[in-house]
Amino acid sequence: MGSLRKDAAAAAGERVVLAVNGARHEAAGVDPSMTLLEFLRTRTPVRGPKLGCGEGGCGACVVLISKYDPATDVVTEFSVSSCLTLLGSLNHCSVTTSEGIGNTRNGYHPVQQRLAGFHASQCGYCTPGMCMSIFSALVKADKTSDPAPTPGFSKLTCSEAEHAISGNLCRCTGYRPILDTCKSFAADVDLEDLGLNSFWKKGTDPADVDKLPEYSSGAVCTFPEFLKSEIKGQMKDAPVVNAGEDGWYHPKSIGELHTLFDSDWFDENSVKIVASNTGAGVYKDQDLYKKYIDIKGIPELSVINRSNKGVEIGAAVSISKAIEIFSDGTPVFRKIASHLSKVASPFIRNMGTIGGNVIMAQRLPFASDIVTVLLAAGSTVTIQTASKMLCLTLEEFLEQPPCDAKTILLT
Repeated sequence: MGSLRKDAAAAAGERVVLAVNGARHEAAGVDPSMTLLEFLRTRTPVRGPKLGCGEGGCGACVVLISKYDPATDVVTEFSVSSCLTLLGSLNHCSVTTSEGIGNTRNGYHPVQQRLAGFHASQCGYCTPGMCMSIFSALVKADKTSDPAPTPGFSKLTCSEAEHAISGNLCRCTGYRPILDTCKSFAADVDLEDLGLNSFWKKGTDPADVDKLPEYSSGAVCTFPEFLKSEIKGQMKDAPVVNAGEDGWYHPKSIGELHTLFDSDWFDENSVKIVASNTGAGVYKDQDLYKKYIDIKGIPELSVINRSNKGVEIGAAVSISKAIEIFSDGTPVFRKIASHLSKVASPFIRNMGTIGGNVIMAQRLPFASDIVTVLLAAGSTVTIQTASKMLCLTLEEFLEQPPCDAKTILLT
């Protein structure tokens, strides 16, 4: 058996390094199945994210994840369900919670101030997750090439602001004040349409953005410089280890993945292959795994190729990214994008992959809305078995016997 390249923080007994609200944290020797939410609430002072449904369906545990690409010097931010996100997949990531954007010591963020001012919080259990969904939408909008908004507003539109919390559930407020909070940041909002608030007297005082807590983009650092330096410093030497240890493995190519498959270490009953782990919100793991293979870092699974025949999308591309790709295409592609945007919630679409959804539909009795629209569009899939690569129509793929763990959906 050969050796393979492996992330230094991936194995049991080794350490996961990440930033939480700008502070450096190390997780050494933790259970490989530990979720980010469990880590935050038991190993850090963070208490904002809560365990609600444990399925990625309520939004109480939403946090912002930031990843840094040293090759392009670009930071990418997106919201996730921390109850489903596994800690072992977050080495050298930065996590921002509601405490990280504002608190009693450093002052509150305009998102938090406006939620309070529009009376959008009652019991407060869901509020930290609401904060982070809104904040994530603001961060994403601010990075677009849209024209700069009027001071005090963001680049969000009212429609985008409303959809920002489409996956966050609240049992107290009735949503109107929460939506008013979201829309108060939108560049195209009519402030007179917003409901009762503590910033102006409805029907008497004129609605004015200057009366709202001031918002300006970039006020919160989502990825600290020290973590960028660590990432750059470790780029030179990636350790090589044998595939015989427990823990997390991060193959960097299809070849390395096959090396794992062919090793004595691999047992499909005790090893879980993950790209995002959102499937655990649908099919609960009866037994926690001790070994994980993270395929998110395999370039062949993240390809995006356009041609006159259509679009080729890698199996590890997120649903959110697929929506962006399809939105910039033909009328058929835009219809697909519209359909995908109705699947799950923003923080699940940011994590969940196209390939993972298709594989669940092929292996399990999973009624996939994504597969439905891809079938209608005449999609094809490329799979890699132990002996060969096959290109099949999606219908042919679904009609085959359930794939074994060593069959890889490529695109």
